[in-house]
Amino acid sequence: MSKNSHRQSPGNKTANSPISEKSRRSPSGERGLRRRDLILDTAADLLAEGGPEAINTNALAERAGISVGSVYQYFSNKEAILTALGERYMQQLGSNTVAALQQDVSGLDFATIIDRVIDPMIAFERKYPAFRHLNAGQSEEGTLAQATQKVDREILATIYDLVIRISPDLNPIQSWQIARMMKALYKGMSYLIQQEKEITKDGGDIDNMISDMKRMMADYLEHHLDCL
Repeated sequence: MSKNSHRQSPGNKTANSPISEKSRRSPSGERGLRRRDLILDTAADLLAEGGPEAINTNALAERAGISVGSVYQYFSNKEAILTALGERYMQQLGSNTVAALQQDVSGLDFATIIDRVIDPMIAFERKYPAFRHLNAGQSEEGTLAQATQKVDREILATIYDLVIRISPDLNPIQSWQIARMMKALYKGMSYLIQQEKEITKDGGDIDNMISDMKRMMADYLEHHLDCL
């Protein structure tokens, strides 16, 4: 997932927070859930605007219109905020991706299958720009990386199931190979979306680039499955 090894400022360390880790509040009731969601929504805005470096408790509290102490009631430090935000995105992305991949694609040509499956996944990444920062890499240890790896495995397994539904006569080795190739191409699209601002600034057309990669997917499926 995203790289959370950034160095925390002393003000963000648990030891200096107004409330100890043992007394950290878990959301209870509608008001508590709304306050926690407000903190995460505000963190997502700051993350989308300036990356992880833009998130600190003072800036977050000021943007959200709450006290710094209120932030510490729910999160011990910046790492905890990013972890909770990442877990929320992972849950949403997992549900979105699985739903897209589990569509009924019987009788559809490969290009239409790709459109039906990939478009919702691309829409998700564009809808939540903060996710691009959290999804920048997966080399970190801990809860955030584990959540990303879990979703990655789920995506791969669901692509495999889709391949089997399209071509039930494939053997498992072939199916896994095709599934991994399709997942790699999807990750390539994800990378392009992460670079969308830079690509547009340089005069590129991100939508055309994604369309090209979708055609690559369809051509790959046609080459490996249509002859079966």
